Amino acid sequence: MTRPRSLTRWLILALTAGAVALWLLAASLAANSLRLSLNEAFDGGLQETAERLLPLALDGFRDEGDEHHEARDAHEIPLYSDAASEYIVYQMRLPTGEILLRSHDAPATPFDAPLTTGFADSGPWRIYTVGSSGHDIFIQVAEATAHRSQSLIGSILALLWPIALLIPLSALGIYIAVRNGLRPVRVLSAEISARHATNLTPLNVANLPLELRPIGDAVDGLIARVDAALEAERAFAANSAHELRTPIAGTLAQLQRLIAELEGHPEQDRARQVEQSLVRLRQLADRLLQLARADAGMARASGPAELLPALRVVVEDVRRRLPADRPLQLEERAPSLLAPIDIDAFGIVMRNLIDNALAHGAIERPIEITQEEHAVEVRNGGPVIPPPVLAGLTRRFERGTSRPGGVGLGLAIVETIMRQTGGELLLRSPAPGHSDGFSARIVWH
Repeated sequence: MTRPRSLTRWLILALTAGAVALWLLAASLAANSLRLSLNEAFDGGLQETAERLLPLALDGFRDEGDEHHEARDAHEIPLYSDAASEYIVYQMRLPTGEILLRSHDAPATPFDAPLTTGFADSGPWRIYTVGSSGHDIFIQVAEATAHRSQSLIGSILALLWPIALLIPLSALGIYIAVRNGLRPVRVLSAEISARHATNLTPLNVANLPLELRPIGDAVDGLIARVDAALEAERAFAANSAHELRTPIAGTLAQLQRLIAELEGHPEQDRARQVEQSLVRLRQLADRLLQLARADAGMARASGPAELLPALRVVVEDVRRRLPADRPLQLEERAPSLLAPIDIDAFGIVMRNLIDNALAHGAIERPIEITQEEHAVEVRNGGPVIPPPVLAGLTRRFERGTSRPGGVGLGLAIVETIMRQTGGELLLRSPAPGHSDGFSARIVWH
């Protein structure tokens, strides 16, 4: 199953990635602008150096008279320190290209650049050429392009280091801002999640931001409509209970009195058949009312309730109605029975499970009830139920194949109530530990 996407995580990642992308774009634009500015500044310095060196070199060279006709190596300007190195070098040249004078680190061969005023690139050098007024002597000042690259890289690194430090700080700031900004959304989500059939109170929308108030108002309207519908269901169930049970009970009482008066009369058997039909009708009415209450959402409690005393009461009440040859056994395996279910709903669940076991279980076998801390199991004897039939027993008006007589709603009511309370109804046949029989287990995880 696909994991739900977190809005908070997505916003933090998107905003951080967007901020980093914008910073890197700004840094690249700044680096390009810095490269142009550095090249312009270096070219200006190169030109200024050439223009300053030319008159000095001319004066010094002319003072030596004809000494410029000596070998070129004699006119190499030495360094004051052997450990030093130059990144700006120069050559003085005649119009014929002959080198008259050069700095210590300048190449011994002439630069591959024309003897015309201006800039030129030659291999690893950026060269500026300027000539004397008579164009009889030229000076070419060159700067290593590697020096420019090193200076540019150093400047870019100095620009990127603050950005690298700001990225985690910005991510932290974005995280805090997004978490605080989405806190009302989480509060609203928690409020909505807390609403269920037994908690239909309106949401607290007074402190919600303006953007979330329409959602809160819409949910409050929906809660009000659901509450009204559930109240109508409960009212219908209560009124129907009075309107159906009273006439059926009265009719059944009159019929039983008539049966007694017809003692020995041939019509007594027909009266008993009518009595059985009325008893079944009363049972059907009771089940329909239980189903209406279950559908209305009356089962879930606000918190775990202690159900063991209610279980004992239900078992004792059923025992009093059973003949002596039909035992009902209760085994308590835990000191308590805790579950988030209404006490009345739990009573409906247990009565339906026990009635189902009495109606469909083997008469010669006892009904066994086992209680655990979060579960109750009801077992009865009888033939094994085929898996296809077993899978359909929780459908409404679905009856097993063992004996006729039920209305097919008992297990459907139990399954509805268990689903509402976060529990589960497990049906198994044969019963655990037996080769036959049937087991109905209710459990809350």
